[in-house]
Amino acid sequence: MGLKVELAQIRPKLGDVKRNLEKHQEIIQTSTADCIIFPELSLTGYVLRDLVYEVFKESERAIDKLSEENKCIIAGLIKEVRPGILRNSSAIIINHQVNFTYKFYLPTYGLFEERRYFQPGDPKKDLKIFEYNGIKFGVIICEDAWHYEPIEALTLMGADAIFIPSASPMRRMTTKLGIQDNWEALLKAHSIINGIWTVFVNNVGSQEEEFFWGGSMVVSPFGEVVSRAKLFEEDLIISEIRLDEVRKNRFFSSFREHNRDFHGVLMSL
Repeated sequence: MGLKVELAQIRPKLGDVKRNLEKHQEIIQTSTADCIIFPELSLTGYVLRDLVYEVFKESERAIDKLSEENKCIIAGLIKEVRPGILRNSSAIIINHQVNFTYKFYLPTYGLFEERRYFQPGDPKKDLKIFEYNGIKFGVIICEDAWHYEPIEALTLMGADAIFIPSASPMRRMTTKLGIQDNWEALLKAHSIINGIWTVFVNNVGSQEEEFFWGGSMVVSPFGEVVSRAKLFEEDLIISEIRLDEVRKNRFFSSFREHNRDFHGVLMSL
């Protein structure tokens, strides 16, 4: 049993929801995949600052348009969860039905300032598992993958795969792209420890003074990078997620040994 996923590594035009929606629709309508995954804030662009308040409603309306498509779609938007409270969100569209997940960890350091604009998701309410073509998956957003808990929780809830829409800018550029190495190490660790597929879909191209490096990738439960998108340019790649790889990992790993007492200790620290 498998699920063909398309990693839509695009360059959103900052603040231009209409143009970004058209690009989403074009990719979806020509795709041969079962599920198409777009990057973080794919309908709005990432480096919005106060544009956040001008485009959030239009991004919500764009999701209504995408729900008309007969595919499994993950797209990034700004969701108003109550009047005046906005969240960095992913829409999960399955059989025309729309659900949402929210970013839990909001980076507010260096070039990042998400806490200024967004409210974080609530793990007690907002951790969700979805199923399509026999594959169960969770969706987290970018910074969440730099913390162990969201992926661990979703895996214990039943996920076979974790989709990670991201807006990762270039950092530590020397003779090689250090941030790419960091992401690859993170995804391999999550995949091996949890026995899951990890699917990282990054933004690409410039937005204001930031440049997003692309490099989207799919990592198997054995820590192999099985598909990789280009660096520094838009790209579309299709990869298949298979349950037999999940089984093989968990038959011969310690995944089934989960000691919850450690979480009790962590809560007291």
